[in-house]
Amino acid sequence: MRWVILSLAVLLNCAWANQAVQVTQLDNGYLVSAPQLNLQRKIRAYGDDIIRIQSITTEQVFFADDHYLMVEQHNWPAELSFKQTDQQLIFATANIQVSLDPLTLQAQFQQINNIDNSAVFLQEITPLTQANQSISTQFKFDKNEKFTGLGHGFYARNSGLNLAGQIIERNYGSEPIEQAPLIVPFYLSSKNYAMFVNSMQQNRFNFGANQTYSIELNGYRSESQMDIFVIVGDDLKAVLNQYVKLTGKPRLPAKSMFGLQLSDKGHDHNSPTPSDQNWWQQQITQHRKAGLPLDHVVNDNRWRAAGGKRCESKLAWDKDRYPNPSEYKDWLEQNGLTLTLDFNRCIAQYSEGWQKSFNLPFIEEIEFRNSAPDLTNGDFRQWFWQIFFTQALDPKLNYPGDALWIDEFDEQGAAPLTTKLANGHLSAEMRNYWFFLIAQALVKDGWDSANLNKRPFVWVRGMTAGAQRYATLWSGDIYPNYYDMQHSIRGMQLAGLSAFPYWGHDAGGFYDWQNNKGPDDVLYQQWALAMGAFSPIWKPHGMGESRWPLDRNQQVLAPFKHYAKLRYQLMPYLYSAAHQAHHTGVPIARAMLLEYPEYAQAWQYDLQYMWGDNLLVVPNSQPADKMGMSTVNFWLPPGLWYDINTDSSAAKTIEGDKVLQRKLLPAQMPIFAKAGSIVPKRPYALSTQFIDKSQLILDVYTGEDGQFVLYEDDDKTPAYRLENQYATSFILYQESLQRLTIHPSLGVYLNMPEQRQISVNFVGINQPPIEQIKLTVNGKAVPLKIEENGVSFVADVNEKAVLRW
Repeated sequence: MRWVILSLAVLLNCAWANQAVQVTQLDNGYLVSAPQLNLQRKIRAYGDDIIRIQSITTEQVFFADDHYLMVEQHNWPAELSFKQTDQQLIFATANIQVSLDPLTLQAQFQQINNIDNSAVFLQEITPLTQANQSISTQFKFDKNEKFTGLGHGFYARNSGLNLAGQIIERNYGSEPIEQAPLIVPFYLSSKNYAMFVNSMQQNRFNFGANQTYSIELNGYRSESQMDIFVIVGDDLKAVLNQYVKLTGKPRLPAKSMFGLQLSDKGHDHNSPTPSDQNWWQQQITQHRKAGLPLDHVVNDNRWRAAGGKRCESKLAWDKDRYPNPSEYKDWLEQNGLTLTLDFNRCIAQYSEGWQKSFNLPFIEEIEFRNSAPDLTNGDFRQWFWQIFFTQALDPKLNYPGDALWIDEFDEQGAAPLTTKLANGHLSAEMRNYWFFLIAQALVKDGWDSANLNKRPFVWVRGMTAGAQRYATLWSGDIYPNYYDMQHSIRGMQLAGLSAFPYWGHDAGGFYDWQNNKGPDDVLYQQWALAMGAFSPIWKPHGMGESRWPLDRNQQVLAPFKHYAKLRYQLMPYLYSAAHQAHHTGVPIARAMLLEYPEYAQAWQYDLQYMWGDNLLVVPNSQPADKMGMSTVNFWLPPGLWYDINTDSSAAKTIEGDKVLQRKLLPAQMPIFAKAGSIVPKRPYALSTQFIDKSQLILDVYTGEDGQFVLYEDDDKTPAYRLENQYATSFILYQESLQRLTIHPSLGVYLNMPEQRQISVNFVGINQPPIEQIKLTVNGKAVPLKIEENGVSFVADVNEKAVLRW
């Protein structure tokens, strides 16, 4: 390692000669020391768009890079230059510059392309302040700056996506009722930068209350260090992409996880219809006979041995209710189904191999205290994976098991903050980190190492920054009411803005304990069906009334078929958005501010969202009046939009840049497509595993140029990630040239079709005369089949097809 000491008292203006500021060049950055300020700052570059600043006192030692593992890797190719002027110490990459005042070590940040006009986007007031058991950093307040991200609160409840003017904390709860926090100390600014605080200490962010902009970490100062990554980009999507490069790509689930998921909740041991293997097979058979799709069955408690009760069973298949799990697995696979295994923390003590030494040191105040593991205990984490593997997931058993549902690990907040844990750190620091350790144990150290050749899907009630590369979360036991529906819409978007694009929730709400009921049929249509079908994970689930449509009032059957058919037809569009989320971090359900950040309305209208690149969705999240109608207000961005339904040929156009109001029946949900949209679809199927990939339908909404990248893979294995086995097809629509080009597929994957039949439906104001459309494939004229709204043809996947008129 090279050490170069530069005495700034000599090299800078003599007015600072008594300051004794030192800059030390390291192999991977620079260390700036100011003993008279009791401050050290280490500055490093992570590529061209990220600068990391660590700040500690002179008596402290910087944490090692592996102190936390939220950042995936620290060995980034980067060049960080240093120069000094009469006024500043300047450190810069190709795209971002940080300047320190030698007298105070206050930092200010600029994007390189803005330096000529001196556009400082972030300016410190105090680099590091200590008070009692907290440390903080304060920045210059700008009343026009907006903020978003930062994960979400308990039960995904958030008053809005724009965090400006608020004080926000994102921490593990102190009581069992505080469920499902998404602890992601990462936020985005309307100035096209983001900040990630690489700390699991209790956090507190002030985004403008009392005109203060600050970050505060509360804990014990020996374990508190201010470690900040500042990220820049041309827009918020680019910034989010850089964050994902830093902390890891979200783990793409198997395609079956994007189909409909239904559970046996409400059919437990005290139900008139308790679930077992026969119940599942009968329920699924009836569901399918009615022409309804299903992909994933969620097993809640009843699959487990020793009674199948929530907190009185153990992790193993019950051989009375499931006499032959291997045959059951074969039946599920024949029917295109995958399966979730659940684990309630309270059963740990009854499961094979559990040891009391796994528990936290002080468990007296914790609910289910004999099953209160210390997640920093490596022995526990190893046991946690092994119990799943030996009882269900070992391929030698041939048992069902494709996803893991990890429940109640968010309810250990009664452990004292001063508790010293197995890894030597205090609970005050580690509790925010627990969800990361769960995800790492079950996926990186477990599933991945077992080489199961199928993608893991692990959903936990709570999650931590960086763990998106292993697992995801759902929002806890939310209520079936409009309050929680609206918060779920916002929570879904905030999860996406925090690198958790495969976030889930109990569509329709879990249960109303005060009135002992689930969602009524009105809310079931609005939420469990309509909004649920346009959530990343579609899982109607909860206590009380069954969420299976055939068990409900017949009035819900038609809207269920409508939204089920729509989601399954749109599966290539949805799955491409899921791939895009994995590769870039841009979520499936996108806040309007991510697409239209320059418009104030995009930060205001947060009960609507973009669904992938091209569709705008407005859930009906308002109660109905006496006539059974709900009033919904929403913002349509500038441009030409199509108000669509199941029949794309009947779509009506509307000019945007306005706020609209609609009166809606419970089953109605406005969906709009932008002019220029290319929306790929496939024929309806009863499972994603039954979808015919040799058929592709393209709905092209005319009026503007447009493009789409279709992603395809084998739908099941990790080959997309480990071996880059996936294919992309670039589709381009050029309005002025009257041309649609379908480029050859790039890439290969297992069982990729050699040919596909492509149907193209042109929609809108500039729909071409069908009889005038001409087709060339690899430059040769090919005949077309004329259809009602477009044309169809067959071409090899590696051929270029061009439609002209």
